[in-house]
Amino acid sequence: MAVFKCKMCGGALEVTEVQVLATCEYCGTQQTLPKIDDEKKLALFNRANNLRLKCEFDKAAGIYESLIAEFLEEAEAYWGLVLCKYGIEYVDDKDGSKIPTCHRTLPTSIMKDEDFQQACENADASAKNVYREEAKAIDGIQKKILEIAATEEPYDIFICYKETDENTGART
Repeated sequence: MAVFKCKMCGGALEVTEVQVLATCEYCGTQQTLPKIDDEKKLALFNRANNLRLKCEFDKAAGIYESLIAEFLEEAEAYWGLVLCKYGIEYVDDKDGSKIPTCHRTLPTSIMKDEDFQQACENADASAKNVYREEAKAIDGIQKKILEIAATEEPYDIFICYKETDENTGART
């Protein structure tokens, strides 16, 4: 069994070479897995994931790009690159679930991103469904950010705090 690090919390996931999905026993999130057929690949994925968890998106993206160069059909490398492009960090919500937070806002939809499309093209059906569900959530957040930014006057500093509204259950 290989040990892969959870993309949401960094916990250890013990997985087999044939698994494409896993549920983290620490944070409870279901996630996609790379094809773990090479120790070097596993080490690179864990290193890139660790950097992304620390919000070092550019460094992590460099590792995902090197994975793509060596393993052209590895869907998980494309997905990792997408998470870096959009600056995705998974944070704890009030109910204990992990939700995406965008540190980077791009004017284009994640659904139209070439790396997202490559991830879906190279993934099996179950992984593709997970990618699409995560992308929908990220796309919704991006759209809200862009709507707010379009109506605001230019600013020099933006301070953001997110929480779940106790009355409505929506994110603030």
